Amino acid sequence: MRQLNELGLIAFVAVLGYASAGLIAPLVYGANAGDLQAAAIDATVAAQDNARAIGESQARAAEAVIQHNTEAVRQVAETNRDLHENAYWGSLAASQNLVAAAQSQAAAINGIAAARAAHLAPIAPLAYAGYGYGAHGLVAPYGLGLRAW
Repeated sequence: MRQLNELGLIAFVAVLGYASAGLIAPLVYGANAGDLQAAAIDATVAAQDNARAIGESQARAAEAVIQHNTEAVRQVAETNRDLHENAYWGSLAASQNLVAAAQSQAAAINGIAAARAAHLAPIAPLAYAGYGYGAHGLVAPYGLGLRAW
């Protein structure tokens, strides 16, 4: 019997411990209306605080996403601007190089023509003088094909 009383005492102390933890407090102590109303108000306030905290954290997360996306768009726009600028200046340089090459080629052709004219200048009087058929513009000496006029 004594063991039964000790077990009952241990069970009673355990029930009081759980009751003080708030798990079964209304069953053990018996709750009055004021305590229940206060507990309901506390639970409502805690739920509202949790909802407000969740809403604020979601707003902060949305703001962080917007800032991240804005920065990403800015970086893409800057990269595109740099690419287009480099392409523009590259094509401009290529055009200028092409014009310079054409001018160099024209100068080289003019130089070759001037050199040939200077080289052929001593022969031209012979063609005019009547050697071969140069005076008529058909064939000059040495097959050069100069015309008299």
